Amino acid sequence: MLEVQDIHTYYGLSHILFGVSLRVERGEVVCLLGRNGAGKTTTMRSIMGLTPPRRGTITFKGQTTAGVPPYLLARRGIAYVPDDRRIFADLTVGENLEIAARHANQKAEWDKARVFELFPVLQEKQARKGGHLSGGEQKMLAMARALMTNPEFILLDEPMEGLAPLLVRALEEQILKLKQAGLTVLLAEQAVNSALRVSDRGYVIDDGHIRFAASINELRENQEIRSKYLLV
Repeated sequence: MLEVQDIHTYYGLSHILFGVSLRVERGEVVCLLGRNGAGKTTTMRSIMGLTPPRRGTITFKGQTTAGVPPYLLARRGIAYVPDDRRIFADLTVGENLEIAARHANQKAEWDKARVFELFPVLQEKQARKGGHLSGGEQKMLAMARALMTNPEFILLDEPMEGLAPLLVRALEEQILKLKQAGLTVLLAEQAVNSALRVSDRGYVIDDGHIRFAASINELRENQEIRSKYLLV
């Protein structure tokens, strides 16, 4: 579904990503693991067209994304949940969802009722303003709002960051439910154990380079890679 080939991304004069390549097949959950500052968010932003790479190619469902603005990529079926959530603080939970709603030509469409099945706490608080939610609830709202666009592919950037252990396990279950619903997921995360529990394959990024790519079992067993690139 997604193929990233040898991309180089810059912020101004700063060279951030160096020849990053990865692929995600339809129906997979793939994790991109790395410490803070390793290049995870820049990879996500590159895929979404927010920080387009200067070199290399990105293709989504066989079509290049070069020069395509983010709102058109969203219409093609990519949703992005950034690490800072970016919810509308002055709108209610219900309004945050309604403003993102996009119909799709599919039987099992994501609407408010289906989103509330996945995130029951949001139904209880649908009249509350987004800015008055807890950090964990805001992350759920950001994911729910992304689902309202009826995507085929979802980019999750650090969804576990700062969450209490019980919320982390709940979010893991919700990511697995997204996979069961037919969504494809690229998960950028530094919470290694959580990411390994929900993913099919993984990549390790460090200092803007992909250092390792393997199955989840290989990532679990390779203590050398984990110690070198993932321990804080």
